[in-house]
Amino acid sequence: MKTSNRTIAVAKNSRNAKKAMMSFLLLGLAILLLGSCKNDDNDISIERIIDGIELQKAIKDNREGAMQTFAMNAESGGYMYGEEGTQLHFLPNSFLDQNGDPVSGSVTIELIEIYDKAKMLLTKMPTNGKRPNGNVETLKSAGEFFINANQNGNQLQLANAFEIFSPNEDFDPEMRLFKAADNGCDSDVIDCDVVWEENEEGNIDLGQGEGPNGTGVMGYSGFINNFGWTNIDRWYNDPRPKTIIYVDVPEGYDNTNCNVYVSYDGEPTALALLDTYIEETELFSEHYGQIPIGLEVHFIFVSVQDGTYTYAIQGATIVEDHIEMIGSTTTGTEAELIALINGLP
Repeated sequence: MKTSNRTIAVAKNSRNAKKAMMSFLLLGLAILLLGSCKNDDNDISIERIIDGIELQKAIKDNREGAMQTFAMNAESGGYMYGEEGTQLHFLPNSFLDQNGDPVSGSVTIELIEIYDKAKMLLTKMPTNGKRPNGNVETLKSAGEFFINANQNGNQLQLANAFEIFSPNEDFDPEMRLFKAADNGCDSDVIDCDVVWEENEEGNIDLGQGEGPNGTGVMGYSGFINNFGWTNIDRWYNDPRPKTIIYVDVPEGYDNTNCNVYVSYDGEPTALALLDTYIEETELFSEHYGQIPIGLEVHFIFVSVQDGTYTYAIQGATIVEDHIEMIGSTTTGTEAELIALINGLP
């Protein structure tokens, strides 16, 4: 708002004139401020802030909601049976307190078991693995697990390894045990960003467990010497040339309020998280350009806003220096999202 130059004369010792002057100045200031709040179209522009609070809460709630607990006598040990077929076997006197002394009486065993892509996504437990040289690549999982023990809320330690059995009819001899790496993933912490690294002290073999009706089932059997997050995995191998990929998400979203995943077609348990965000370009990416050219995938964008999931699922074939543009998004319930993800090829 432009104002013309004006000169106002005020009579000396005139109280009324001074009041008039102040009133005029205040009125002019108010008009100037109102004018500065308007744009050329006489509209007030208010930018919507998209936060990530609901997304982080949903991830935490889904992990905690997946937790199963079992009571067991520490001196006698025993077997624990998860709802999805996971079996744990603790030998007698397997637990020590924080002072290193043997534990007696009842202890609480905690178990989370994750066997499909939808549960991986909702709990933010992708199959990102770290090579010994630091490169992050995709794994194929035969089950992800959180296993812990406490007594009256006090964290326990292991006196010896315990056995885990994961049911699977298609045994792969290249499967190995992996454990969580870095980012605060201590033995009793379920709320952390997991990157898997091979557990050099563990091993996995073909084994037999007991099914829900008492019949024998085949699967993976191994011994674990640590509490916390554990994964049965193998590295995803593809001989084709590799490339780096980028994903452009809708306006207002970044690494604080959404997650972007790559689901490998034909692999029921290969789900990579794009864990790199480039501030300058506002693009999501991965670390080391390890995505095979020609690979058929589905990109999954997900956030939680106003109590519902906001998501997009787009199929693509990877090309060199691939850039995926996330177009329109959909809102829906958690159940709807689960059905879509588990229905992917």
